[in-house]
Amino acid sequence: MKLEDLLLEGAQPTYADSIRTIAARWEALLGPDFMEGRDPEDLQACVVAAIESDGLADDAVLAVAGDLASLAWWRGPALPDELRGRLNRVTRGILTRVSDGLQMEPRPLPRSRLRRAHVILAGNLLDPAHSPSSGAIDYAAALAMDPQVDRVEIVHSGGVTPAMKAYIETRLGKFPASKGLALVSTRDNPDFLVDILGRGPCTFHVWCEPALSPVTSVVSRLGPTLMFTCADEPPVQFADVYWYFQQEDRVRRLWAAQGAPQAFIDRYVRLASGPCLDGPRPEPLLRRELGLSEDAFVIATVGNRLAVEMDEAYITGVELAIRDRPQCVWMVVGGLPDYLSTAFEEVLGRRFLHVPYSHQLDRLMTTVDVFANPFRTGGGNSANLALGAGAAVLSLSQGDVSALIPDSFVAGDVDEYFRYLDFLMDSPEFLSAVKAEQGAHNARMRDQALFLKEVQGLVRLAADRYEARGCGAPLSETVFAPQATLAATG
Repeated sequence: MKLEDLLLEGAQPTYADSIRTIAARWEALLGPDFMEGRDPEDLQACVVAAIESDGLADDAVLAVAGDLASLAWWRGPALPDELRGRLNRVTRGILTRVSDGLQMEPRPLPRSRLRRAHVILAGNLLDPAHSPSSGAIDYAAALAMDPQVDRVEIVHSGGVTPAMKAYIETRLGKFPASKGLALVSTRDNPDFLVDILGRGPCTFHVWCEPALSPVTSVVSRLGPTLMFTCADEPPVQFADVYWYFQQEDRVRRLWAAQGAPQAFIDRYVRLASGPCLDGPRPEPLLRRELGLSEDAFVIATVGNRLAVEMDEAYITGVELAIRDRPQCVWMVVGGLPDYLSTAFEEVLGRRFLHVPYSHQLDRLMTTVDVFANPFRTGGGNSANLALGAGAAVLSLSQGDVSALIPDSFVAGDVDEYFRYLDFLMDSPEFLSAVKAEQGAHNARMRDQALFLKEVQGLVRLAADRYEARGCGAPLSETVFAPQATLAATG
């Protein structure tokens, strides 16, 4: 089988062109026959072994490793812990060498400037509907609320679309010029770090910069760093503070299982809030506009990779829950292969509704009773929109969505998940109580004043940790050396 055909097997159609690009790159770097005579099921293990073989240049290793991570999202399966740990060890070693190669003396920084000046590494700014893109702007808006802040720069790779420009104006247009708000394109200014340093000391915030971008390891030498993490995956690169909404003990257990260094595990902090547009609930969408009756019980499944993310246990469980309840409708939002949508229609008939894409997902979620998250690691943005629209959210303990609802509503296993779904469908009182408690929890997560206060605490903590590791001394000496004291102040 050709490598391209192998990689396309089971992939989401929307990612086909990107996967063909990966296939061409792997044929050039690994050879067109590197999978010849090998079991296609061993693809991930074969790629990791090739990366470990010392036959590839460092930049090629980073490229192939990034490709493998993308394929895990686009076609599955998820990388097993053992393989992810091996992959991360190799790439972490490369990125640490890049960081250590920066010739600089220790760089003590004035505390007052670290609170006043912030640089957000945002990756691509694609569209307001792309949660990493809108989240970067929301992050900047929260920082700009601090009266002491006089500089917030958003570093991104590439251009900015008209829709993104409009969102930036909506979120940041009210802040005065004294806040020093600026967009910095790495494409237009390859020497952006020189310019940033020329404007004085700052705190770096790694938002959705690509996981293997060497910039992250470089800036960790230049100042205190905070990194947003998600998807149950340990970071590959060092930061003074990692943060997300998951419980500390759960994250530490997951990261340890995937081979993360103890220095990383010790630096994770759980926050109660995050950056978002904290506005009123969206204007309700009338159910009749979707062909739904007003008394229908609507269960929603939303995603861009549903053919990969919905496994047999999930699909079977939802179908069984709906089959004997005539008032229930399963609304699936996102691309589906024809064979899946046809099968759902044959089994459920009019109780299945497919919405291939929604430009106003927040309004669509106002028609939903329960957002039933598949058994996946992603889905946080759509679940957050569902919570903001007043729906109840159901999730297993894995992944981002479980961190967006109170711990007491997270199902421990598949059987418990579908028992919860039965309760929500059969008890209006229980459903109402769940919506109320989850709504209050979500309102706290959306509280931007609280988020600013929490981030200010993280900035102080990152500054302490930056000083404890020698104010920018090489990471191999202060973090990864066996004799190093891994201070995780606070």
